[in-house]
Amino acid sequence: MSIRIIAEIGVNHNGSVDLAKEMVIHAKESGANMVKFQTFSADSLAAISTPKVPYQLRTSDPGESHHAMLKKLELSKEAHIELKAFCDRLGIEFFSTPYSRVDAEFLNDLGVSTFKVASADIIDRKLHEFIAGTGKECLLSVGMATMEEIAATLELYEYRNAKKRVILLTCVSAYPADPSDVNIRVMETLREQFGCLVGFSDHTRGVECAIAAAALGACVIEKHFTLDKTMPGPDHAASSTPEEFAVLVNAVRTVEQALGDGIKRICRSEEEMRALSRKSIVAARDLPVGCALTDRDITFRRPGSGISPMQYPELLGRTLMVVKKEGEQITWEDVQD
Repeated sequence: MSIRIIAEIGVNHNGSVDLAKEMVIHAKESGANMVKFQTFSADSLAAISTPKVPYQLRTSDPGESHHAMLKKLELSKEAHIELKAFCDRLGIEFFSTPYSRVDAEFLNDLGVSTFKVASADIIDRKLHEFIAGTGKECLLSVGMATMEEIAATLELYEYRNAKKRVILLTCVSAYPADPSDVNIRVMETLREQFGCLVGFSDHTRGVECAIAAAALGACVIEKHFTLDKTMPGPDHAASSTPEEFAVLVNAVRTVEQALGDGIKRICRSEEEMRALSRKSIVAARDLPVGCALTDRDITFRRPGSGISPMQYPELLGRTLMVVKKEGEQITWEDVQD
């Protein structure tokens, strides 16, 4: 199955449906399979007094509260409906991250096929209980989580026989994330420990970590997406532009092709090289008729159209029935026991 690549629009629409639509178009053109938004009510998500985290202080108005910032980034239900219909017409899958059970119920009614749960909400039991009950796919980011917390959350899906629909996304909840913190091999640990499919939610700059994740077996790769890193808003600076996202997509697709199916075979592109660059058994010197071949009489030279050097012991002691010039290939027809 092809790696799904998600353009995480998130809140980079800055509350504008028109900007969101423009971003969807660019994400589609850049090769994204899916676009993801965030579904929340600021009043339900954060207390008025909730402070901003450090990266939000750097990338948005430091005098503005966390709640006030979120309030400007909400998308109405009508906007969700409009954006999903727009994505459907464009041929790219729309889905979103719900931040409460109520948000998940709305998205379910909207007809999304996939849910994404943010790292911070791995402990939101009511949210997971609802998603597990829908039987739909859930992408679960595990940033900031312990293995015990991941296991406890997966139990909520296990008892509803929905664990097989959970994809665990390795993630570092920093914007941008330092490559030294990313620890992409955690994907392998999660796969072995929990028996789930795994993916990568990439908060680093550049494409190198996404490429590594593809090589290690990620079935989903997600990266934040913006049209302009300098736009106001908390996530733009750590996001990829359409040009950067296209580079990521092309790199991942190349890696995907290169991974292959694991079956060792001779490629069609190797066949000519095989015939020319391998060696055959040839006469090491001018040899007369009746010569009983010894190790000194034979050597190996290109091309590989004659007897393989691996078979030279089978020629030793045989009698040469024809004259052979130095460098001339020796064939089975040239000898007898």
